[in-house]
Amino acid sequence: MNHFDNVKLIIGMYRMNNLNTPKIEDTILKCGLDYIPEAHCYLKLNNQRIDITNAHADIENLIPDIIEEIEIEPEQVSTFKVDYHKNYLQNWIIKNEMKLKFEEIWEIREQCIKKLEQSDLHVKTF
Repeated sequence: MNHFDNVKLIIGMYRMNNLNTPKIEDTILKCGLDYIPEAHCYLKLNNQRIDITNAHADIENLIPDIIEEIEIEPEQVSTFKVDYHKNYLQNWIIKNEMKLKFEEIWEIREQCIKKLEQSDLHVKTF
């Protein structure tokens, strides 16, 4: 732990869509979805968001679509983040009375992530 009070590790849940993540347009629109909630980690330094997940990361593209943010500890990046994301999606499906089941939406999300990983401009989901 670095004990910098002004630096925080954040999970931001945002609306991953074809506008903020153009590489997923075909995948998400053919499934009839406007967006999929996606969990993304970044830093907040003096309350300013900083995304250093890859050389092309630009948090400004995501800011308008951030739904919620929580501060986490570094050891929570793996298991906790995935559990948090899956739980959020399950609640989102129920709240929005989605016709697709969780497993179907998670698979669409996985397809989107694969498209991003094939691109130079992907959002790394670590």
